[in-house]
Amino acid sequence: MLKSLPVILGILGLLFGLSCYLLEKHAISNEWHYFYWAIFFVIQAIVGIAYGLLIRKLYHFVYTDSLTQLWNRKYFFETLKQELRPPNANNDGFLCMLDMDNFKCINDTYGHQAGDDALKTLAVVLQKHTNPTDVAARLGGDEFALLLRDATQETACTTVETIRQTVNSKLAKYNSTVSIGIVSSTAATSSDKLLALADEALYQAKVHKDCIVFSK
Repeated sequence: MLKSLPVILGILGLLFGLSCYLLEKHAISNEWHYFYWAIFFVIQAIVGIAYGLLIRKLYHFVYTDSLTQLWNRKYFFETLKQELRPPNANNDGFLCMLDMDNFKCINDTYGHQAGDDALKTLAVVLQKHTNPTDVAARLGGDEFALLLRDATQETACTTVETIRQTVNSKLAKYNSTVSIGIVSSTAATSSDKLLALADEALYQAKVHKDCIVFSK
């Protein structure tokens, strides 16, 4: 349906033009006058719905990761920048960076299809154990990011620990775990500085693997 939208819109455009022509250039009896106006408004409604579907499809294409169906790098960074702007800057939240341990070994040992399965598994866990207002994204490769909105340190700790344990359980067949770096959104006033702090925490977690490190 969506692939055919340009053709459908073109046909509806022609019908729209024809309706206008008949309404303006020809004398139409009162009996047919309302009929043509009804067609006119129906075409307008269909065109509006079709454009809405097309825009929604394009938005999804631009801002989501095709493999995991999470938000992509572009969307996440734009959202993070917006989150730190007034009046949002005072909102409590936590930025988490996640990286799969031994991911290269999964591809080398079990094949790239298994690697894709592992990535999709992690994505499903993120979606299942976060709130609708949170933002989960795949930044690229085996690196993921999570923005926990309106969370306390206690709830953030509980959430990421649940994610870590669940991912580890599901990826045990691949001998893989997940490392997580986390930082409070109040720790910096710019997205670049906040990302740097989260990256540093993730780096520390990757040293030991299968653990969570909070940025100090």
